[in-house]
Amino acid sequence: MELEFEYYIEKYNDKLLSKGLAISTIDNYIGIIREFLVFSKTVLVTKEIKEGYLSKQVKKVEKRTLYKKNNILKKFYEYIIPEFNLEIDNFFDSEKMKLPPQKNVKVLYQKEIEDIYNDFGNKINSLEMLFFDVLYSTGIRLSELVNLEVLNFDFENRFILISGKGNKERIVPYPKSLDKQFYMYFRVRKAIMEFFDQSHSYYFIDFNSGRQVSKKFVYHQIVSTGNKIGRKLNPHLLRHSYATHMLENGCDLRYIQELLGHSSIQTTQRYTKVQIEQKKKTINLFHPREQNILSI
Repeated sequence: MELEFEYYIEKYNDKLLSKGLAISTIDNYIGIIREFLVFSKTVLVTKEIKEGYLSKQVKKVEKRTLYKKNNILKKFYEYIIPEFNLEIDNFFDSEKMKLPPQKNVKVLYQKEIEDIYNDFGNKINSLEMLFFDVLYSTGIRLSELVNLEVLNFDFENRFILISGKGNKERIVPYPKSLDKQFYMYFRVRKAIMEFFDQSHSYYFIDFNSGRQVSKKFVYHQIVSTGNKIGRKLNPHLLRHSYATHMLENGCDLRYIQELLGHSSIQTTQRYTKVQIEQKKKTINLFHPREQNILSI
């Protein structure tokens, strides 16, 4: 029976690869499918098997995770039923499951960002400064940053060609303030590449080996930046802050969607809620009427 599972899984894995999905995403999908098939002991799913699996999952995972698992299994059966002429229904397609609201997105105030920039050169080293500045100034994902190649940069026109989720490409501009940092980094990069006899085209490298820099290393650099100034920082926090501050300063939501590489405008719209919450907090802190109420 396990051989039968692997046959369907292998074929679906090939289908996902052909779509250009990230390996980590595919591994997550396949892991969930395999988990279900081990539970069901058959690919010929019934309504009872589906309900038994979901009722067991309810006790183990959060609602958002359960929704995602159901959706992954629905798409799996959408592929294998017609592909292999299986005489079964896609019972996961009939599941009326609503996606729970996302948790509140945490962002930094623009004043907090200014304070961090003011600390550059005092507490924060040049490499930490570069990674922080690139992530906040472009809003790109950590995975996108580490996979940047030299030819992705147009230094004359100040934009970067980003290969995002599903290998979808987009152009993201960067500010003039990064010119000097990019120039200095490129010179150091060249010397280190020559020293370690490396010839790859990845832009950001490990100075101890000349190889492509890892996500773990960049993440640590951002956390280290935060520790030095008494703040909890991570790469995604900078991406959220980038999007929210763009919105606060009048940028069109559709353009922010394009810059972030979101496939759906609904994903980008959450920053509208964040913007409103930020304004409410600001009013509570600084409006004289609120101050009078707090002092009573």
